[in-house]
Amino acid sequence: MSIKIINKWIVLVLTIFAVITFFSLAMANYYRNNQVKILDVQLRSLLLSHQLSEGSDFLTNTVRSFAATGDSNYDKAYSTEVNVDRNRDKAVDGLRKLGATANELALIEKAKNNSDKLIGLETDAFTAGRFGNLQLARDLTYGPLYLSEKAKIMDPIHQFQKDIELRLADKVKEISWLADTSLFAAFIIVFVMVMIVLLAQIFFYGRRVVKPLVRLNEVVSDLTIEKRESDLSAFNDSSEISTLAKTINGFHANAIVAADYQKIKLHIAELSGELYKAKDFSELTEIVMTDISSFLGVRHGLLYVADQEKQSLELAGGYGVPIQEIGKKVQFGEGLVGQCALNKVPILMNTPPENYIKIYSSTGSAEANCVLIQPLILNRRLLGVIELAAFSQFDEDDQIIMEEIGMALAMSIGLLTRK
Repeated sequence: MSIKIINKWIVLVLTIFAVITFFSLAMANYYRNNQVKILDVQLRSLLLSHQLSEGSDFLTNTVRSFAATGDSNYDKAYSTEVNVDRNRDKAVDGLRKLGATANELALIEKAKNNSDKLIGLETDAFTAGRFGNLQLARDLTYGPLYLSEKAKIMDPIHQFQKDIELRLADKVKEISWLADTSLFAAFIIVFVMVMIVLLAQIFFYGRRVVKPLVRLNEVVSDLTIEKRESDLSAFNDSSEISTLAKTINGFHANAIVAADYQKIKLHIAELSGELYKAKDFSELTEIVMTDISSFLGVRHGLLYVADQEKQSLELAGGYGVPIQEIGKKVQFGEGLVGQCALNKVPILMNTPPENYIKIYSSTGSAEANCVLIQPLILNRRLLGVIELAAFSQFDEDDQIIMEEIGMALAMSIGLLTRK
């Protein structure tokens, strides 16, 4: 058989394997993207379900405030929410668009319908209040019938949140397995390609090809996602072998990026689940600070809970903070933490002022090299502020991670403040 035919067969076989490798990596990337989308749907579904419950709570708080004070502004606010803002309707529409199952939508519809039914009782309370009978209005909004009807709204919402978390968690596991399988197949195929090239060079190619192929095999055999650096950059000429090495290096780089991104997403999803289980602010602080200290290398952290009425922040807990500091209050606009609460914009200081924060240990203390102050906002409402200090700089990825953690933390604070 001629050299030309052998060469064509070798090229054809390698081309087929390259296509299969690309397809496997494309499928792995597709599954990873789907996994991220599912996590995003889960988070958005939970946010919309909270929006529905918050809409119902807003109506309850408004009618009760009217029954207590007789202030017509509460009457107007109630009417605006029901007829104009319609946050409850928007939440239900959003959940439909996210592809909730029939059973899940039935729970949401049930909660919405029960909320609509409660409007009749609330309307009676407003009518009584408008005619000066605030006592009757209070009896209607605080009576056993009202509490019973209110429970009929919240119970389906809580069941929906539980059902969607379980359903989407199972989907994430399934897609994660498919993605890992595709990625493993891609690496196996790459390895097979290298072995074919080695056999070809033994029987066909000369010395100009043998040594580069041997080197390529050594590098690729040691190539994994956990290994961040590779020796593939040594193949820098214009030969076909160098082109293959660059392709493998690109696959490796993409696999590392996808794996890192997926680990971050899964980590934040797991942290969100732990935060939702917190029974009080002390436990919430311990969970988030312990996680951030290990995940981002933070050595000092403070969690403040916002009080919108008093326009102040209260220190709920922290990491590396004296216990006597717990409960300390900071007014909006006071210091950098208060300024962050006032402007609702993160503050990053890679060169903080001298003696701004000292990090203490049993062997002494040292000044922090970087400070990040992050507002905790949910539905444009400030629920708290978290202040972090570390010896290393916070990069752009760290800030993105903190934004997502901050959203989950704000949701947990919102849940605790409503208990």
